Amino acid sequence: MPRSEAPGPYPSTRAMLDACQAAVVAARAQLDDARRRGARLEIDPSRENLVAALENYAATIERSGAPLPPRLHAELSLYRNLGHRA
Repeated sequence: MPRSEAPGPYPSTRAMLDACQAAVVAARAQLDDARRRGARLEIDPSRENLVAALENYAATIERSGAPLPPRLHAELSLYRNLGHRA
């Protein structure tokens, strides 16, 4: 019988990765929406939320023992660097 979840009160790695991925998708959508609406005051906080979601996703992937996908690494680097603009 296949198991989809780990026994006990803790979520499986797959469930944690899925939750992190959903948070990244939501943060991307929030940033895209702020950009589309021209809501300049919302763009920086939305970008910060996206960086936090990407960092959490990356940490979860690394804890699982899997390699960090290059695209995720590049996106995280991009948004981190954008936050340090002068």
